[in-house]
Amino acid sequence: MQTVRANTLWILFEKIFFVLAGIFVNVYVARYLGPELFGVLGFSLAMTGLISPFTTLGANNIVFNRLSRNPVSGLRLLKSSARLRAIIFVMMASLFSLFALFYFENAEKRNVFLIILWGSFFTTNDVYQVFFNARLESRINTLCQNSALLASVVLKLAFVAAKLSVTAFALASIAQWATSYLMKRYFYERNSDVLQQRDVRGSRRHARYLLRVGLPLAFSGLAIVLYTKTDQIMLGMLVNHEAVGYYTAAITLAQGWIFIPQAIIASYMVGISQSSGNTRQFDARTKALFSKVIWMSLPASLALSLSSPWAVSLIYGESFTPATDILYISAFSTLFSAIGTISYRTITVLGGYQFLFYKMMSVALLNIVLNYVLIPIYGGAGAAISTLCAEILSSVAFNLFFQKGRILKLQLKACVTLPMMEKTDAKDSTGQNPR
Repeated sequence: MQTVRANTLWILFEKIFFVLAGIFVNVYVARYLGPELFGVLGFSLAMTGLISPFTTLGANNIVFNRLSRNPVSGLRLLKSSARLRAIIFVMMASLFSLFALFYFENAEKRNVFLIILWGSFFTTNDVYQVFFNARLESRINTLCQNSALLASVVLKLAFVAAKLSVTAFALASIAQWATSYLMKRYFYERNSDVLQQRDVRGSRRHARYLLRVGLPLAFSGLAIVLYTKTDQIMLGMLVNHEAVGYYTAAITLAQGWIFIPQAIIASYMVGISQSSGNTRQFDARTKALFSKVIWMSLPASLALSLSSPWAVSLIYGESFTPATDILYISAFSTLFSAIGTISYRTITVLGGYQFLFYKMMSVALLNIVLNYVLIPIYGGAGAAISTLCAEILSSVAFNLFFQKGRILKLQLKACVTLPMMEKTDAKDSTGQNPR
C-alpha cells in the first residue's frame, strides 16, 4: 500500500509541476505570440500527434501489463517495441514532411511544423516512462520530466525577452523532449535489475506479437488522437490558425487539473492489471478507481466551467476573449477524458483489443462529421461540442457493447458510490504492493 501511495505522490508531484509550469509558460508565450502564431504551434502539435499511435502500436499498455506480471518477458517486449517505433517513426515522419511541403505556403510556418514533427521522435519513442511506471519507480520519470520542463521554461522565457520568432519556441519544445528522453535512458541503463538482464533482447517473435496485438490498438489510438486533435486540425483547415490559437488556449486551461486523476490511474492500474484473473477483485478495484476519479473530477469541471469568463480574461487578456465559450464546454470534456482513460486501460487488460478498435474508429468518424457540421457554424465552440460528444460516447455510452456492459455497469455503480463508501477490501486490494 505504501509503495502505491508513494508512487502516486511522485506522479502527482510531477504532474503538478508539469501542469503549473506548462500553463504559466504557455500563457506567457501565447500573450507574446498572439492567437495566430500560437495557433501555428497548436496546429503543428495536433498534426504531429497523428504519428504517435502508429509509432507506439499501442504498446505502452501491452508492455506495462507484461512488465507488471513478468518482468523478463516485459523487458523483451520493451526492447522489441523500441526498435519497431524507430523504424515506423522515420516512415511516418517522411510522409508528413511531404504533406508540409504542399500545405504550408508560409516558410516560417512550414519550418515550425517540420521541427516539431521530427523532434517528436523523443516523445513517441519514450519506452522508458512505461518501464519506470510499471516498476512503481515514477520518481525517476518525475525527476527527468520536471528537469526538462524547467530547462524549457527558462529557454522560452529567455526567447520572449529576446523577442525571437515562433521557430525558436518550436526548438525549445524539442530541447525539452530530448532532455527528458535522454535522462530516462541514462537511468534505465544504470538500473541494477536491467543490468542483470543484459542477455534479454527483443526478438522477431516479440516484434510480430506487438504488430499482431498492437495494430488494432494503433488504430484505436489513432482514433483517440483524431477525436482529441481533429478539432484543432479542422479549425486550422476550415477557419484559420487564429481560431486554433483560441482553442489551444482554452484546452490548456481545461486540462489544467487532469494531472490529479492521471496520477491516481497510473499507480492503481498496476493492481487492477494483476487482478485480471479474479473477476470479483478486478471489478471491485475498477469500480473503486472509477468512483475516486468521478467524484474528484466533477467539482473541478463545474468550477472551471462556471469561472471561464473570469479565467480567460485574467490569464490570457482581452485578445483571447473568444476562448471563453470553448473553455465553458471543454471543462467537461476533461472529466470524461479521465473516465475514458480508465475504460481504455481496463478493457486492454481484459484483452478487448478488437472492441477498442471498432469503438474508437466509430467515435473518431462521428467526431469528424460533427466537426465538419459544427465548426463552420460555431467555430471553436462547435469543435468543443464535437469533442465533448466524442468523449461521452467513448468513455461511457459505447461500453454497453463490451462484455454485456461490464465496464458500463461498474461506471454506473461508481456514480452512486462515494469513495469513502467503498469496501475496505477494495481499497486494500487496489493499493497492494505488487512487488
